[in-house]
Amino acid sequence: MNEPQAASPAPPLSPSLNFKLSTMMFFQYAIWGAWLPFLWAFLQGHRGMDGAAIGNMFAAGAVGAIFGPFFAGQLADRYFSTEKLLGISHLIGAGLIWQLATIDSKTGFLLFSLVYGLVYAPTLSLTNSLAFHHLPDRDRDFGRVRKWGTLGWIAVGLAMGHWLAFQHTPAGAAQDVVNAAQAAGKADAFRLSAVLGVVMGLYCFTLPKTPPASS
Repeated sequence: MNEPQAASPAPPLSPSLNFKLSTMMFFQYAIWGAWLPFLWAFLQGHRGMDGAAIGNMFAAGAVGAIFGPFFAGQLADRYFSTEKLLGISHLIGAGLIWQLATIDSKTGFLLFSLVYGLVYAPTLSLTNSLAFHHLPDRDRDFGRVRKWGTLGWIAVGLAMGHWLAFQHTPAGAAQDVVNAAQAAGKADAFRLSAVLGVVMGLYCFTLPKTPPASS
């Protein structure tokens, strides 16, 4: 009786593919990490919203996270290459989140947050899907590229903290004045996210081609 042959090991992850996917993950989570940690303080300290209103803003993002991936998955499966859908989504998202820096009405902020959630939330699963499609060994290699998403989140959070300290902290001012200035300065978090979104959107068109699943 012939002994079953062991499966040959997957080829190593190439440096070029590792760099492309790691960079994708870095920007993917930097876009999110640029503004989310500052959202509550911005809405409460600068827009004067109460807890219920702020909760609605977070809920709008959650709605996007629930429904957005379904529609994006249908598009990626049937009509669009994943890298192109990612690029388009991030460019649209950049335009939406830039507006959040200046919208001061609760209704306007809620609507833009909802639409942004529908556009951005699907990109989280799409980046994972693209990575899984191209990694030689998902179990072995995914953690190596996904860790750069965490590093991207941390990096922009630290950068925004330093930006607020140096650009939006009046020297010698009373604490309430400093708090108000920093709360207003958190609008720059949305602008930073938008800039990163444009960079990510353009970068996505250079990612490995990932055609629709039905093609």
